[in-house]
Amino acid sequence: MPDQVPSGSRGYLPFVIGAFAFGWLLGLVVVFKLWLLARAPHWMIFSGMGYISLMMAPAFGGFAFARWIGRLASRGWRGAPLGLVGLGVCGLVAGLLAL
Repeated sequence: MPDQVPSGSRGYLPFVIGAFAFGWLLGLVVVFKLWLLARAPHWMIFSGMGYISLMMAPAFGGFAFARWIGRLASRGWRGAPLGLVGLGVCGLVAGLLAL
């Protein structure tokens, strides 16, 4: 059947989707924390530049994180090393949140 997906790429698609979602969530947390640190008024967050940064920054962060993790995976990184990279990124975001 020509429309079947090869078995090697079946596990890769959920991996990339998960990496994007993880990067997007981290980007969203960073944007909210930066707004809090800048003491931006609430009306400014939901207008113009605030809306654009809320929509674009997490998406760009998600794409960048998924691409970076995908490159590491294509170079042979699996399991525990990728988990440690994700844990390190969570540590960086937790450090930012502790500010």
